[in-house]
Amino acid sequence: MHDTTAKILLVSSSGGVLLDLLALDVWWSRYSVAWAVVPATDTCSALAGQRVYSVRETSMRQPLSVLPSFVQAWRILRSERPSLIVSAGSGPAIAFFVLARLRGIPTFWVSTLNILTTPGISASICARFASRVLLQHASLREAHPEGFVIGELY
Repeated sequence: MHDTTAKILLVSSSGGVLLDLLALDVWWSRYSVAWAVVPATDTCSALAGQRVYSVRETSMRQPLSVLPSFVQAWRILRSERPSLIVSAGSGPAIAFFVLARLRGIPTFWVSTLNILTTPGISASICARFASRVLLQHASLREAHPEGFVIGELY
């Protein structure tokens, strides 16, 4: 069954973050889905046939790189009007999570499989703005006491 009333926006860079979100396809494939992703070989091939917006890679190591991503995120949110935003906390997700909080859009942040104890800066920011924090490892409970341990996705 495909629920076209609920719109989910998945935000990702390439690599492990993308794999984490793809592992949730049993869940998100039931809804109307759009992706906001950094263009890369894996994102292009894995998301062929999906509704995809290209977003720029950002890093908190270069804080000014985040500013233009807010304009991009605002345009995508205005166009898609998602019911929920989900990401595994990569740099591009920061603008989406901040703007979602301002607009009252729920957000889920999923901890990436390769992080066992100390999340990075982008992940920490996204988790702070997230409506729900979903952890793949119980070892992250100390860093995210509000998180729900869901176990490994793949």
